[in-house]
This record gives sequence, C-alpha cells and structure tokens, in this order.
Amino acid sequence: MENGPWAASGAISEPELVVSGPAALASRPELLTASRRRRPLGALLVGALAASAVWGAGLYAFGAQGPDLRGYRASDRLCSLLAMPHLATVFDRGSRWESTRSSSGAVDTADCSGELERKEGTGRAATITASMVLHKRTDPGAEFDAARATAAERIPGRTEVRTAKGLGDRAYTVVHGRTATVHVLDGDAEFTLSVSAAQAGGRVTPERLRPLVAGDIGALMRRVSTP
Repeated sequence: MENGPWAASGAISEPELVVSGPAALASRPELLTASRRRRPLGALLVGALAASAVWGAGLYAFGAQGPDLRGYRASDRLCSLLAMPHLATVFDRGSRWESTRSSSGAVDTADCSGELERKEGTGRAATITASMVLHKRTDPGAEFDAARATAAERIPGRTEVRTAKGLGDRAYTVVHGRTATVHVLDGDAEFTLSVSAAQAGGRVTPERLRPLVAGDIGALMRRVSTP
C-alpha cells in the first residue's frame, strides 16, 4: 500500500493541543504526552479505513467480473491429453503415467507425471511433468512475474531464463542442468511443462528440448480448453 491514504490529514494536528503557545505545552507535560499518543492513533485510523476501502473495492471488482479462465478446465486425465506432438519426434511414450486432480474454492489443479523412452532402444530416457492451475480468487500475475524475475537466483548452478513467445499472455523457459521447463500464464490459468533428460538419455540436450517442450505445452493448452 502506498503512502497516499496516510496523507488524508485525519491525524489530530498539533495546534489543537496548544492552549497558549509552546510554553503551555512545556509547562504541562501531560498535554505533550497526549499529543504524542493521539497523533499516531488518528493517522492509523485514517490509514486503516482507506486501506480497507481500497482492498474491499479490489475484492469486489474481482468478484464482480470473476476469474478469467479462458475456457480452460482442469482434467482428471491430464496425461491422456498430453499428446506430445513435438517430443514424440525424439522420445517414445513410456508405460508409467499418473494423473491427479484437486479442487478447492481458490484453485483447481491438474497434474501429470510420466516417463519417456529412447527411440533407438529400451529404457527410460527422460521424465516429464505437466501441471495446470486455475486461479479462481486471486490474480496470479504478480507472483508469476516475480517467479520469472528470480528464477536464475533461486535455482543453483547455471540457469538460462528466456521469454517464450506465442504462448498465452506471457511465458518463459528455464533450462537448468538436464531439465527444460516452460511456464505459461494465460488469463488466470497457469501451465507448466518440464522434461528432465536422464544421464543415459542419448544426445537430447536440454537446449534441444526447449522448443519441443514449448511446442507441446501449447498443444496441451489447446486440448484442455473448451469452445
């Protein structure tokens, strides 16, 4: 909250406590004590009322228009909807997959985790996770931007963060170690797709994975949206 509401001059001013000039306050310390007590109280009251009004107006506005979910719906079979048209060019779909879904008054979430196999042989080549979060009560924009701004600082080691174009309202990719991740915010819907290549995953580097993951998260977003 900015300091604007505090400047509403709701505090009791010093002249109101002066009986006959500064000498009167000096000779009556109880008035000076009262002044020091009452002034912050008045300012706090005005500030609290102003802050409450602004906060209430913000809640009312969000509640009136409702969350902007862009037609997305959290599915309890997110793995089935993860078609992977781009990743399928370098990986085969493994046999171990799990989808979960949860719902509350604040958010609806759907998650998927699975394994990818090498095309040139058997065995796990990578793990993949996908998630979507539909924010129904709060605007996730500020938190999304803060996570993007601090990604390189929060993740130890060499980390590359780049803006991803053509996905939702805003998106970014993170490459760290053998993992490539894409984060997307579209309205009040948030999506994440991450692939971690195994040590024996062949020559598929995280840098090569970056555009493949970005392409597949776009495909997933289209499949979980309703007309």
